Amino acid sequence: MNWKDLASAGKSISKLDSLDLKEETRDCMEAVMCAMAASGKVQQMALIAQTLEKVDVQTNIAETLAELNKTIASMKQPEARKESVEDTVTLTKAQFEDLKAQLSGK
Repeated sequence: MNWKDLASAGKSISKLDSLDLKEETRDCMEAVMCAMAASGKVQQMALIAQTLEKVDVQTNIAETLAELNKTIASMKQPEARKESVEDTVTLTKAQFEDLKAQLSGK
């Protein structure tokens, strides 16, 4: 592409209000934009970025809300005990002192 083509395309894109694209198409354009940047074709990359700015992002609110509800529900659940009762030993202070004395050899 020569600079005149890029300038013309840029003017056409700037006149757009919004652009409807499928999510897969948007992902493809983002990948091509990265490839253009990596290959040093920054003008083409900028043109794709300008196009992506015009994309009208639509989200399925029902799916997003369902995922949010799952997240909230998991956060409200009490945490599982990290240690079992079998791993816990309870000693009185006197028992602890006796055990400490036995282990130290006194």
